[in-house]
Amino acid sequence: MDTHAEVVKDLRIAGRVLAVLAALSLTCVFAARSQQPAAEAPGGQAVVDAGLLRWYQGTLEIGRESFRRETRLFETESQIPMMNLKLRYRSEYGADGRLVRFEGRLLNVQTDSVIRLYTAVVQGDSLQIRQQGGRPADSSWTRAARADAVSPAQSLAVLLELAERAGGRDGTWVVWSPESNDTLRGQATFRGDTVAMRMGSFTLTAVRGPGGRVERIDIPAQRVRAERWNGRDSLPPLQGAHRPTPDYTAPSGAPYSATDVRVPVRAAAGDTFSLGCTLTLPTAGRAPFPAAVTITGSGLQDRDENLWPLLTAFRPFRQVAERLARVGIAVLRCDDRSFGASTGDARRATSADFAGDTRAQLAWLRARPDIAGDRIALIGHSEGGVIAPMVAAEDPRLAAAVLMAGTTKNGILVVEDQIVWPIRSAPGMSEEQKARLIAEQVAAWEQDSTGSGVPWMRWFRAYDPLPTARRVRQPVLILQGALDRQVTAGQADSLGAAIRAGGNRDVTVRVFPRLNHLFVPSPTDGSASEYATLTDAAVNAEVLDTMAAWLAQRLRRGR
Repeated sequence: MDTHAEVVKDLRIAGRVLAVLAALSLTCVFAARSQQPAAEAPGGQAVVDAGLLRWYQGTLEIGRESFRRETRLFETESQIPMMNLKLRYRSEYGADGRLVRFEGRLLNVQTDSVIRLYTAVVQGDSLQIRQQGGRPADSSWTRAARADAVSPAQSLAVLLELAERAGGRDGTWVVWSPESNDTLRGQATFRGDTVAMRMGSFTLTAVRGPGGRVERIDIPAQRVRAERWNGRDSLPPLQGAHRPTPDYTAPSGAPYSATDVRVPVRAAAGDTFSLGCTLTLPTAGRAPFPAAVTITGSGLQDRDENLWPLLTAFRPFRQVAERLARVGIAVLRCDDRSFGASTGDARRATSADFAGDTRAQLAWLRARPDIAGDRIALIGHSEGGVIAPMVAAEDPRLAAAVLMAGTTKNGILVVEDQIVWPIRSAPGMSEEQKARLIAEQVAAWEQDSTGSGVPWMRWFRAYDPLPTARRVRQPVLILQGALDRQVTAGQADSLGAAIRAGGNRDVTVRVFPRLNHLFVPSPTDGSASEYATLTDAAVNAEVLDTMAAWLAQRLRRGR
């Protein structure tokens, strides 16, 4: 899981398919001579190749990248709506084909404004690097490294560059990665029109068409591919480039009202901000109503936990609110701090900080005369399933907790599970290749060359949920999809056992067959790579019915 430290923080590798894109920072530019015929560019250089790559995960187009390659210059621009990023890269080479200078710009997709600019200039066997924006802002440093080229993040066109510059000859190279501030070794092996490429610990395949130009790139372990646009077919607009205005209103005839509200939060550091939320109240029955507070999964989410643009119709917490209204339960759901209608700063926040935001929501609800303050539950999904026990263990007034795909392992082990399954189930790889790639990926993650500087990631890697789980005394409902590949299904039973070990006797565990991490029916094996292909984005009705019946019993008056 996606610039790397900042983006990984937003992607929150533990809980989102978007983490797949973090793995795309494996790309490079190869400084070998090209065998391609060249056309003359206006500036006197020869245009060797130019075009556009369309990126896919399953059937969903997740990004586009235009590129232009001259004899001594390579430029790309990629747009990745799901990461809200546009990236522009420029590599300059000397007459000997070696790297002279690199420049990278990261821009906000919506505003086209520069988030970060970094440059690398070759001086002998060192790189003089300057970063403007990000943290630390406007910094400079020297990296002792002999690099043939640069491997910028989230670019697939540079893989095309590597294969084409190699000119049909096997070769090796060394590139500098701006994200890890380190060098990577790579290799290209030609077998007819297929180029097997290895970049660090990743294996990739490029397929060349007539004239040696790369037509397709495959990354099997991430189930991502890029295809060259033929320029003849009409190019439809890239989906997700502009997020639609959310609508949280209640439909006509709904058995509930929906009101936009603001919840004030005072963080431990003294920062005061507020969350943009929706409060749904049943129209039947009488106040004060029992209530539930929802807690989103990893990554900054809106109050519906929508996965736009990956799965635009997925709005699990809206479904939860609508279903609970039918059994007389109010629901407060909020945009995460700094996202949507919420203010505040999430850049240095950890799960512990988000737990504080949940406590503020509980306090706000308890101050309302139309809410029964002693009959409030928490409903947390993924990371929210980790945060809910943290709050429950410290709040004896809390009445119940629903944990949807909560974890029982520290973040290192959670991500290792996520690393292993896509590789183990990837097509077209031998068992030996899979074993080697798994070992390399796990070792790289354990060494943590990119995420340790991000507060959320440091906390996530170290936190063990089990001691907290043993301190939860409220009734707990644990829900799990049997085909969940992000939080392995066996953790549901482990979580239930840990809560019972602390003396809690009201613990219910339900594992639903054929459901993935989103609690949506899986058409394949539950892998995160299938999310883009899902045609049914609704949370399974049995899950919602189970939750509604269980909460109605635990939150009823006078229990």
